[in-house]
Amino acid sequence: MSHDPLPSDLGQKAYAAYGLATGGLTHDGRTMPPWEELGEDIQAAWTVTASAMYQAGLEAAPRGGGR
Repeated sequence: MSHDPLPSDLGQKAYAAYGLATGGLTHDGRTMPPWEELGEDIQAAWTVTASAMYQAGLEAAPRGGGR
């Protein structure tokens, strides 16, 4: 079974999607800072979370070979 490589910008894409969904606001209503200003720990947290969701999607996706 082959494993697809994780996109290197997965956390940043998830952060951007969150911003689109919230109108660019944080959970407490403040303006979201740019990705580059989040700091390594917060960027890593977004990346780990997005990676887990990406992997879950791969595991749930049907594989070729019939029904």
